[in-house]
Amino acid sequence: MSKFRYEDDIHGYCILRNEDLDALHEATLQLMEEYGLQIHGKEALDILAGAGCEVDYDTDRVKFPRNLVNDAIESCPEEYTLCGRNPKNDTVIGGKRVAYKNFGTGVFILDPYTGERRESTKEDLGNVARFCDYMEACNVFSIAVTAGDVNQKVRSLHEAEVVFNNLTKNFAHDLEGVKNTQRFIDMAAAIQGGYDKLRERPIITMGACPNSPLEINENETSIIKLSAEHGLPIDILSMGLCGGTTPVTLAGTLVTTNAEILGGIVLAQIVNKGNPILYGTSTTIMDMKTAQSPVGAPEHAMCGAAVGQIGHYYGIPTNVGGT
Repeated sequence: MSKFRYEDDIHGYCILRNEDLDALHEATLQLMEEYGLQIHGKEALDILAGAGCEVDYDTDRVKFPRNLVNDAIESCPEEYTLCGRNPKNDTVIGGKRVAYKNFGTGVFILDPYTGERRESTKEDLGNVARFCDYMEACNVFSIAVTAGDVNQKVRSLHEAEVVFNNLTKNFAHDLEGVKNTQRFIDMAAAIQGGYDKLRERPIITMGACPNSPLEINENETSIIKLSAEHGLPIDILSMGLCGGTTPVTLAGTLVTTNAEILGGIVLAQIVNKGNPILYGTSTTIMDMKTAQSPVGAPEHAMCGAAVGQIGHYYGIPTNVGGT
């Protein structure tokens, strides 16, 4: 594979050796080829079957030929631009470039004027978006706090509206349902002057999260398909929980989440070869005492560092969650 490479000149925290990267990739290919993933949604299953995958429509189990997986990795661009509404806020990602995005999604906020801890609102989200838009250190914005005071069935659209009205940077947004996703894309296209203009300068980044272990539900496969049809960057982000939803070992978890992400990448590249992809992770361990997800755990940083190396190995820009 010509795209797969090692970077021996990297300085800093490297958790994986070159042979580890090779072993991880080979184990992932074996897992995807022999065991497969649960992929839901008939349209997605038909697309994968047409590309040569072995599809069991009764169980939604999909087995991926390794050559198809490798081809999808090769097809992902190594760098591209996350466009802002204002071109001065364009951010090129890939290679050794580092860009920053705020963390989310909070459901409470400490009111800056009263000191009260309360549920966050649509107005709060607009204020935070405007604040991050002003910060030079923040390159991309995602939903920082949720709009808890609106109709929750269309909450993501309310959030999109208030962010669009307060942001000139790239907007990364996760949505639920094909209808709301299409409406969000419609909003961005209206701002850009049409779908062709949005394809030329995508001011939004779409998000899709597999379900660990080894599953991509119909909502996420639909979002991947729709986003790829419009040529929009897609952040395919796994949130495995070591010892909970993935193997207790970091090595086993990395293989599992790698398979989940690559499954989404394969679907996106079949729909639109060359579609920009972010290889995402917010994987950590499960706190065995509380069954919670400790974002600040050392293992979270270790998984993030490993994914950074996997991204360099595959030649795909990465998105690593953390605090």
